[in-house]
Amino acid sequence: MKNLSKILIGSGCLVFVFFIIKSCNDDFSLFGSTNYEVTGQFGDYVGGVVGTLFALAGTFLIYLTFNEQLRENKRNAFESIFFQMINLHKQNVSEFRLRISENYIIENREVVEEFFFEFIDCYRDIKNYSKNYNLDDCIIPSYKKKLQELTTKINNEINLLDLIIIDISYLIVFYGLNSEGLSVIRKNFLKKYNPAFYHKLLFYMELKPSQNNNRYLKLWLEARHLETKKLQNLVDELYKKRKQNKKIILTDFAQNFELCQDYEKCFQGRQSYFGHYFRHLFQTFKYLNENILDKNEKYKYGKMLRAQLSTYEQAILLINSISSLGMKWEYNPEKYENDKINPKLITEFQLIKNLPGEQMFGIKYNVYYPNVKFETMEI
Repeated sequence: MKNLSKILIGSGCLVFVFFIIKSCNDDFSLFGSTNYEVTGQFGDYVGGVVGTLFALAGTFLIYLTFNEQLRENKRNAFESIFFQMINLHKQNVSEFRLRISENYIIENREVVEEFFFEFIDCYRDIKNYSKNYNLDDCIIPSYKKKLQELTTKINNEINLLDLIIIDISYLIVFYGLNSEGLSVIRKNFLKKYNPAFYHKLLFYMELKPSQNNNRYLKLWLEARHLETKKLQNLVDELYKKRKQNKKIILTDFAQNFELCQDYEKCFQGRQSYFGHYFRHLFQTFKYLNENILDKNEKYKYGKMLRAQLSTYEQAILLINSISSLGMKWEYNPEKYENDKINPKLITEFQLIKNLPGEQMFGIKYNVYYPNVKFETMEI
C-alpha cells in the first residue's frame, strides 16, 4: 500500500507536468492576461485528475499511519507483558530454597543444579539396572507405536529404550518416591510400560537412601556395583519378600537391607519447585510465538529470555522436553489456529543451543534435537 501511494503521487505529478507542457504547445500561458473561463477549466482538470490521485494516495497513507500506530500500540502492550513474564521467571528462580541437610541449605540456581544432578544420578542407576532388558520387555506395544511415530518425525536415530529410561528417571526425580509420588508415577506408567518391568524397577529405586544415611548408602553402593544379573536377582529376591509378606529365607547380603526399617529415601520429589517453573516458562514462549511480530523479531525477544537461562536450566529443559511430561515443547506440540506458526518451541527459539560439549553423561543433544544449532558445533 505504501508503494501504491508512491505510484499514485508520481503519476499525479507526471500528469500535471504533461498537461502543462501540452497546454503550452496549445498556446495557453499562465503568465499572460487572465482568462478566468480558461484557467477555471484548467484548474478543474488538474483538481479532478491530479487531485484525485493525490487524495487517494493521502487516504492510503493515513490508513498506513493508523495501522502503524495500532501495531506500535500492540507491540508496547506485548513488551509490557513479555518483560513482566521475564521478571516473573527470574523471581521464580530467586525463590528456590532447598534444605539438603540440617546445616546445609541451597538457594536460587543451586537448586536447579541439584535437580539436574539428581536426575543424572537416577538415570545412571536405572540405565545400569536395565542393561539386560530389551525394548519390548519394558514398553507396552501401543505406546511403543506412539513413540515411534513421534520420534520418526524428529530423528530416526533416537533409541527408544534410552528415551524411556530418561522418561522414567525424570518422573522419579520430579515426583519423588514417597507414597504420593509413587501413586502418581504408577498412574503415569500404567498405559506405557510393562508392569513386570517398572514395578521391580521402582522397588529397586526405593531402596536407595539419602546421602545423609551413611550406613544404608554404603550398602546400596555395594549392591549398585554388582554385575547386572546379580543385581537383578537381588532385587527379585527382596521384591518377592515384600510382596508375599511371609517368611522367606534371604541370602546374607539381602538380609542386610532390613526392608521393614524405615529410612529417608533418596528421591523426595521436586514438583513443588519445577512444576510451576516449567509451566510458566512454556507459557512465556508460547505467548511470544503466538504474537503478531515477524519471525526475526520473535527470535530477538526469544534470545532475551534464553539469555536468562543458566546452563543447568537449559539442561533440565532438554530433559523435561523429551520426557512424557514435557513433549508439548517439541515432540508432541500444541496446534495453533495459524498454520504458519511453528509450534516446536525448542527449535524455533533454539532454547538449548548454549549447552556445552556434545553430550551430557551419554545423552547426545543433537540426536534428540538435530535442528538446533548448538554453539559448540558451530566452531
